Amino acid sequence: MSSTSSSITMQQRQLGNELRKLREAAQLTQEQASEHLGKAHNKVTRVESGKVGISEPDLESLLKLYKATPKDKLWCRELAKGARRRRGRPSEPMLYRGPKWFRPFRDFEQSATEVMMVGSEILPGILQTEDYTRSMFAGRGSDPNGKDVEDHVRIRKERQELLTREGAGQFSFVLSESALRRQIGYSTTMADQLDYLAELALRSNINIQVVPFNTLSYEDIAYAFVIFRFDEDTSTDIVYIEMYDNAIYIDRPADAVGRYHELLSRLYGIALGPVESRNFIRELASQFAGR
Repeated sequence: MSSTSSSITMQQRQLGNELRKLREAAQLTQEQASEHLGKAHNKVTRVESGKVGISEPDLESLLKLYKATPKDKLWCRELAKGARRRRGRPSEPMLYRGPKWFRPFRDFEQSATEVMMVGSEILPGILQTEDYTRSMFAGRGSDPNGKDVEDHVRIRKERQELLTREGAGQFSFVLSESALRRQIGYSTTMADQLDYLAELALRSNINIQVVPFNTLSYEDIAYAFVIFRFDEDTSTDIVYIEMYDNAIYIDRPADAVGRYHELLSRLYGIALGPVESRNFIRELASQFAGR
């Protein structure tokens, strides 16, 4: 592992994402920001990519230049403090509570070059149709037309743009048969959802594989998780594990991340191939539609 990659922490990468968004909102280029700091022209580029950290004076200078709000300043300072504390030594999984817990996920999903998701019981949000999402939250007792449901629908639609945008990254999904057969909403809702999955599977940047009930490895598919990859160096991968009202992000040590890669490899090994999986999904869609 190179010294550069070993110093990249999750907070450092996310701080770079936050500073990039603030700079773009201020309509400034990376070169202009670097010049403001009196640094080399690629200094801000390296900070935003998470490859290097940033000193406290430089951070405060950029926050002032970008006219960051008090809330954004506080968040960036927290990330910078965490990055300095964790840089250069093994780190414990980071637990994000409350409204902040999903914010890192969206940043990583947008900037990753490859996203690998495992869905054991419910389809990943980025794959859900509007009707599927509405039905799922209605099943929790939520008003299907309420603001909270609309927020979930809106966020999922925004995330789905990542699948089809120009220069989209690679997305791989391993789905259990349970996630495909569990009926959310009406039969027509499920049929439309599965037809949508089958169409997505035709895209060159999307790989969908199904682990059927008849597999002999039940334990491996019991865990839902996501792996984010940002470049060819796997040492910077981040693992995301969602719980009821918070989430764990694992970026180090390497053996902890590596165990999830091993689990994912086993799942690829027991899952149906991409073509078989698409045919399997189409057949289930036909069953739900009564075709």
